[in-house]
Amino acid sequence: MTDRQRALLRGDMEQVVGRLRREETSVAPYREDYRRLLDNHGKMIRAALLLLFGRAGAPAASGPLGPDSPLVTGAAAIEMLHLATLVHDDVLDDADTRRGRPTVHTTRGNKAAIYLGDLILSRYMEIMASIAPDTAFIREQAGTVCEIVGGELLQESARGDTAVTRAYYERAIRGKTAALFRLAATTGVKLGTSDPSPDLLAAAHDFGEHLGMAFQIIDDIGDFDVAHESGKPKLEDIRERIYTLPVILGLESDPAFAQVLESDDPAEVLAYLQAHPSLVDGAKDGARSQLSQARQALDGAPIAPGVSRLLDRLAARLSAQV
Repeated sequence: MTDRQRALLRGDMEQVVGRLRREETSVAPYREDYRRLLDNHGKMIRAALLLLFGRAGAPAASGPLGPDSPLVTGAAAIEMLHLATLVHDDVLDDADTRRGRPTVHTTRGNKAAIYLGDLILSRYMEIMASIAPDTAFIREQAGTVCEIVGGELLQESARGDTAVTRAYYERAIRGKTAALFRLAATTGVKLGTSDPSPDLLAAAHDFGEHLGMAFQIIDDIGDFDVAHESGKPKLEDIRERIYTLPVILGLESDPAFAQVLESDDPAEVLAYLQAHPSLVDGAKDGARSQLSQARQALDGAPIAPGVSRLLDRLAARLSAQV
């Protein structure tokens, strides 16, 4: 990625932040809560993915994007969709903080938090409808929201189930996480040009999905990495009886591990995994495989500048874990 490309991406991301800051709600009692939720946006990886693929699909767009560019608007909307899911997650997980700030359900209650999440989700759909090039674009947006919710439901249905399989886990995270990464990439291509390259669309689809799968597996491994601070509570999945890839690999190799899980003692589960490092190593191999497939998806297609850096960062994060 050249210095100019890096500068363009920084400028694009600043425009996205500005677009988010212009968002407000007419529901007066919750204007400040709405504002705080949109301001707590983190690194905006999905928005960056949309921008990178959008520029790859529109090589003529070599200069800075304006504040009303469809790519800037779409990237802000994608980030709003992600934020809406986080608001709902915080209620379900009874999380006290999100990125170092109190969650809205701790200050306003569960009902208000759920409705605020719904409000952000509704606004995402409204924004995307305003820039949609065709009805198929809107169907893809709505269909992906269904996939995300379906993935969350699949995960919920397997809560505490020691018979859960790796295939089931992968199906759940393909919906709850990878679908949004995939949507960000393909949305960028479609908003970047009125005549998107089929090769670039296919690359964006596959790259986004594999990147999202790797992202979730790495995040799940990080839940057991108690030696490194990440800003998120550790052992949260085990406390919630959500069994992720390291645990599933343990169940496959040692049925007696189920008794450890059924003790509902996160410290015992952590001790078991530490005594069997091959389980975390196996999960890391799964993440590396997804990263490799994401990189392969870019072969032979017009490559979005800077996209491969996302892979490099995730690979570095994986190497540093546990």
